[in-house]
Amino acid sequence: MIIKKVSDLENILESLRLEKKKKIYFIPTMGSLHKGHISLIKFAEKKKAFIILSIFVNPLQFDDKKDFKKYPRDLQKDLRIIKDLKINVVLLPEISFAKDLSFPNIKIKKLDKKLCGIDRPGHFLGVASIVLKFLNLIRPNFIVLGEKDFQQILVIKKVIKDFSLKTKVIGLPIIREVSGLALSSRNKLIPFEKTKIAENIYTCLKQISKELITSGLEIKKLESYKNKLLKLGIEKVNYLEILKETNLEVLDLKPSIARIFISVKLFGIKLIDNLRVSKRLVQKNGFILGVKD
Repeated sequence: MIIKKVSDLENILESLRLEKKKKIYFIPTMGSLHKGHISLIKFAEKKKAFIILSIFVNPLQFDDKKDFKKYPRDLQKDLRIIKDLKINVVLLPEISFAKDLSFPNIKIKKLDKKLCGIDRPGHFLGVASIVLKFLNLIRPNFIVLGEKDFQQILVIKKVIKDFSLKTKVIGLPIIREVSGLALSSRNKLIPFEKTKIAENIYTCLKQISKELITSGLEIKKLESYKNKLLKLGIEKVNYLEILKETNLEVLDLKPSIARIFISVKLFGIKLIDNLRVSKRLVQKNGFILGVKD
């Protein structure tokens, strides 16, 4: 069922909540669907849940209007991709859904000033604002998200906690091409001949992870990994950092689960990825070391 009007969705949800037969799983997307999105839907299908999938290119999370305009859109193709999947509601809000949103109590400054938040001012506030509106409207039991946008997951978790919402966040593993390249809607904007260069992103993450686990890594060596990517054809490395998974804080003497986070620019397109390190890590005297559990 395709729904564009919020009032129509409210009527459906009201009767669903009265029945109390199924949990509501909400999967927010910006369209241009790929196998990563499909994995989220199939996960929810296995739960025999009432599934709501939104397709909405959120203007609030774009600090560059040109980036908003060139974001890949193909609604008819998206609808063909999901037509045989067990989605109860495909929610297609009008652009006005993002109009006049104001949530002064959203406090994500610690998360907003790291990684993607540094060169995209206002991005995560835009994400948080629209997701909060969706959650207040739908009141799902679960929101299902992909871990490629890991920073976004942490932002949404904080918003849910701060506003005392009952929705639980489910983060699912990154879906990759055979080459290791993380699936992304933006991949479609990369010329085919440039995709080989993009494959080096995941290779870099794996090499760093292996070094962390086996011998440890001097933090300064991350610069050499950046330079290697540039020599391989990456236009710019926006960041390459190893941070605590729970809060994106810098590692310290306390053993912590961590991820390697990377963002690059290729053919003018921003690509992000991350990889969880299999050992807990500590940072000491300029080195990051793996420790036994």
